[in-house]
Amino acid sequence: MPANLDSYIKSWNRIHQQSKAVMAVTPDDKYDWKPCDSAMSLGELINHLWIAEAGLIQAAMEGAYPAESPAQINSTKDLLAAFDKSHEEAVAKVRRLTPEQLGEEITPFGPDHKMSRMALLHLTHEHEIHHRGQLYTYLRIAGCEVPPLFG
Repeated sequence: MPANLDSYIKSWNRIHQQSKAVMAVTPDDKYDWKPCDSAMSLGELINHLWIAEAGLIQAAMEGAYPAESPAQINSTKDLLAAFDKSHEEAVAKVRRLTPEQLGEEITPFGPDHKMSRMALLHLTHEHEIHHRGQLYTYLRIAGCEVPPLFG
């Protein structure tokens, strides 16, 4: 495995654990809660974290974002299990990529959005961290106690 890919996966696994820690405090009875009418509900947001990761990795592997997504889950315990399983499968797929494949240009979001597979993989980190920040904010506003980001 290329050194940059090994480093990427180590960082990705750390990000995954940090996301799981905040996801784990999401109460099942607050999945319909939202901070305003135009926002995603808490359930939609927490599901988006694992569903988008799976979709972005599929896009990195196949060159296009999937047309369909898995069904949303309405239980934090079940959602965390799905996120772990999906993440483990995604890591296994990414580990098999060669340096040549990582550098290949793909169009995961249409022909006007070219990027390398490695660039899309890095986008998955940015995407997860962005939505994890939203989740922290949602949970705090909803009156939930959240874990520290570090430590």
